[in-house]
Amino acid sequence: MNPLRYRGGIEPLKAEVWVLEMEKLFEVFPSIDTQKVSLVAFTLDDDARRWWMMIREGNPGLTWARFLELFHDKHFSLSVQDCKTIEFQTLTQLVRYAPHTANTECRKAKKFESGLRGLIQDWVNMLNMLTYVEVLDKAILAKANLNRYQSLGDNQRKRQNYDNC
Repeated sequence: MNPLRYRGGIEPLKAEVWVLEMEKLFEVFPSIDTQKVSLVAFTLDDDARRWWMMIREGNPGLTWARFLELFHDKHFSLSVQDCKTIEFQTLTQLVRYAPHTANTECRKAKKFESGLRGLIQDWVNMLNMLTYVEVLDKAILAKANLNRYQSLGDNQRKRQNYDNC
C-alpha cells in the first residue's frame, strides 16, 4: 500500500483529494482518532510537514475532527469554503429531488465530469474513470497542464511545437 503524499501549497482541490484518500484508507484500516492523526501525519511532506510540526506542539492528543478543522483553516480560504458550502448545498438539493443522478460513485464522477470546462473535460473524458476522486485528481492535473501551456508565450509555444516535430 502506497498512501497519497501531501506537500501543501495553495491548491485546495489537491488538499481535498488528499483528505478523501486518507478517509478511504480509514475505511479499510479502522483506527481510533489519535491513530488516524498519526497515520496522516506520516504522509505529509515539505510545507505540509512544516505546518504539522508547528500544529502538533500545541495540540497534544489531537483528534481527527480537530485535525480536519485545523487543516481546512490552513488550506481552504474563507472564499473557497463559501464556494464549497454552496456547491454542497446545491448537490444536496439535487440528490434530494433527483436521487438517481448521484446515487452511485460512478454517477457522481460523471456528474462532476460533465461540469468541467472545454479541453479539461475532453482530456478527463478520455480516461473513463469511475470514481469522483479519480476524476477530481485528473481534472486538477489537466487544469494545471492547461494553465502551464497557456502561460507560455507565443514564441515559446511555437518553438516547443517545432522542437517536438
